[in-house]
Amino acid sequence: MLALIVAGGIYTFAVGPGSAIGDAAPAIAALVVFVVGIEFSLVVYRAMLETRTGDRLRLAHANLAIYVAFLFVGAFVGFFLLILPGILLKASGRVEIDAETPPDVVQAALIDMLPTAFGAVLILACVAGAAVLFYMALRLLLIGAATVATGQTLVFRTWSWTKGHALRLGLAALVTHILPFAVAVLINWGLRNAWGDSALGAFLSGAVGMALLVPFLLGGHGLAVAALHRLHPETAPTE
Repeated sequence: MLALIVAGGIYTFAVGPGSAIGDAAPAIAALVVFVVGIEFSLVVYRAMLETRTGDRLRLAHANLAIYVAFLFVGAFVGFFLLILPGILLKASGRVEIDAETPPDVVQAALIDMLPTAFGAVLILACVAGAAVLFYMALRLLLIGAATVATGQTLVFRTWSWTKGHALRLGLAALVTHILPFAVAVLINWGLRNAWGDSALGAFLSGAVGMALLVPFLLGGHGLAVAALHRLHPETAPTE
C-alpha cells in the first residue's frame, strides 16, 4: 500500500515539475503506477480470497484488456458527445458554429441552450453515455478477482457470470466505489492549495490523493471478491 501511495506521488511530480526532466517522465511514472497497482491488486485479492493462486502477468493482461475495451467504447461515446453539442446548437438556431467561432461564444450558447428541449437531449445523451460505461464496469467487475482465483486470464469470460445482476452490483457499487471515490476527490480538491507549486508539493498532492483512494480501492476489490463467491459458476469456463 505504501508503494502505491509513493507511486501516486511520483506520478503527480512527473506530470508537474518533473516534466522538465524529459517528455518521457509522465509515461514512465504512469507505468510505475500500473506495475505497483498490479502488485497491490494481487496482494489484496490473494488476502481476500485466501489463496496463493494468480500471478502478476495474468492480472496485468486482464487489466490491460479492460483498459483497451473502455478506451475503444469510450472513444465512440466521447466522439458522439463531442459532436452532439454542435449539432444541437445548429438545430436550435442559437449560433452559427464554424472553425473560427470563439470558444466563449460556443460556451455561452451551450449554457443558454441547456434549459431548452435541445439541452435536455444533450443531458440525456451524456447520462446515457455514462450509463453505458458504468454498465460495462459492472459486467466486467469480476475479471481481476476471477483471474487470481482461477489462475487463468479471464478477460471477458466473466461477462455472462454477472448477467441479470447489474442492478444489485450497481447499488453495491454506490457504497464501495462511488461514495469513497467522491469523498476522496472532494477532500483532495479541498487540499489543492495546501501543497504549493514546489516539487515536494506536487509529490505530496499525488501521495495524499492516492492514500485517500485506498478505501475506494479496497472497497472495489472487496465487492469483486464477494460477488465472485456468489456468481462464480460451478465449473469455470475454459478456452
